[in-house]
Amino acid sequence: MPKDVLESEGFTLSKRLTVSLLATALLCSGSLQMSAAQSLPSEWTPEQRQLLQDTLSVNELKRDTERIANEQQELAKQRDRLNEEIKDLETRIAENQERTGTVVRTQYMQQQRPFLLSLLNARSFGELSRVYMYYRLAISHDQQILAGFQKDTDELQNRRNLLAKNSERLAQVKSGIEQQQQRLASLQQDIDEGLLSSDDPQSLTRLADELNVYWNNVGLYEVDEYFAELAAASNELPNYLQESGKMKVSGFGTKYTIELTDQELNEFLRSRNPDFKDFAFTFENGLVVAEGRRDRLTLRIEGRYTLENEPQNAVLFHVDRLVFNGLELPATTTTELEQKYDLGFYPGQVAPVKVNEVNMEQGHLTIALQLVL
Repeated sequence: MPKDVLESEGFTLSKRLTVSLLATALLCSGSLQMSAAQSLPSEWTPEQRQLLQDTLSVNELKRDTERIANEQQELAKQRDRLNEEIKDLETRIAENQERTGTVVRTQYMQQQRPFLLSLLNARSFGELSRVYMYYRLAISHDQQILAGFQKDTDELQNRRNLLAKNSERLAQVKSGIEQQQQRLASLQQDIDEGLLSSDDPQSLTRLADELNVYWNNVGLYEVDEYFAELAAASNELPNYLQESGKMKVSGFGTKYTIELTDQELNEFLRSRNPDFKDFAFTFENGLVVAEGRRDRLTLRIEGRYTLENEPQNAVLFHVDRLVFNGLELPATTTTELEQKYDLGFYPGQVAPVKVNEVNMEQGHLTIALQLVL
């Protein structure tokens, strides 16, 4: 059905349905026979695994390099806008500087005295009212000039500060692109050397190409969907902890302790979304491991819950390692997903409490909180 017909009749394709259609199309095409997308990691030879790992890393680094390049373009446009705004403000301040100086000299050198003398010499109440009205208008006008000058000056400093931050970020982005290009060149060299030393370079190349097709058209969207669903569930976790009685009170009602097992967390997730029936969290000593399978996709997330106080008090989840179908994704991908989806939770949003400590032991997560009055 054409896209315009779908939209006109109110049909919308969810991300999950779109991915399913893409996967079906790929699996039904002749280009994906017994490929890297379909075979199991246990079936790969060490040579195949290394090539696929490098290929996936190259794919993600290229995607991240493109993202950084787009950010560089936006920062360059922002820099140009800021320079124009600074130029306009400097011109306006220079034009108003003489007027502002005149007002200041008038006020501090007592050149308003003729107004005061006029008030004292008024011969009638009506004349007194008129002179006083003129005096207030003059004072108001002077104040507007000074306030406008101060506003422009403050705005100029603000724009200069923004330009300095923009320049700093541009330098970081430029350095990031250079580092990415070096990493890409190194990985590509490893891939080329691996193919040269291979007994069957054509087969290896085909595996690598098929992996890229599968990851770009299915895997990437599935992983993104997992994180979106986890973020949505994490947002509901504080209410669940409060309503389920997991918050134990101590210290004359000023201290609270949340004790959550990994089994309870999994039950909570599955109650919120049936897609988590094949996905499970386990708490280890200082580590959180989440593993799941959907169709031909397997995902393993390793990370930590940590206490953070800036920009607000919260328990945040940091991704240390992300493994897709037995292949570890580069740090650029984990960082992107962590920034895009917030998997932390904020007890202070449902109760006047502050998190003081977070501990993970085998099978248990313990959070210590303090009442905030």
